Amino acid sequence: MNNETRKTPSERNQPLTASRSALQSVSEYVAAMTAGDSVQMQALRTPDYALDFVFRDASEGEPSVGDEAQAFWPAWFAGFPEVDYEVTRTIASEAIVVTQWTFTGTHSGPIDPPIFEKRVEPTGRTIRFRGVTVYDMSGGKIQREAVYMDLATLMVELEVAL
Repeated sequence: MNNETRKTPSERNQPLTASRSALQSVSEYVAAMTAGDSVQMQALRTPDYALDFVFRDASEGEPSVGDEAQAFWPAWFAGFPEVDYEVTRTIASEAIVVTQWTFTGTHSGPIDPPIFEKRVEPTGRTIRFRGVTVYDMSGGKIQREAVYMDLATLMVELEVAL
């Protein structure tokens, strides 16, 4: 008896993402992020996806949703077309995945909103900073991405202010 025959009718009709583990989905998401593939990243998110940069608590208090959330990563990839995004630790459960990471990239393109309020022209600087991301999962997809990062290092390296 093959594996497909052992599944119930409802299990056989579930979309692939529903049977994907949270760790698999986040691993694919990180691979897409490293490749600068915002289309693949979008495919791994729920329709109500929220991007929550925790540093915003001091000023705005609300995570990005909708168009603003979708626009963040393409704007980031334009500013840093070649990156090294190294995950150094991962903790995973069925509904939450936590990654600790180090980002290294050369600021060789402009960074437009929604990252900063005003465009930041390329500096040519290679920056490196660390952070932690908490991924809340729903149905095998990322519903919320909460990012805790070393914003001070990023801002000093880019010579920008919030």
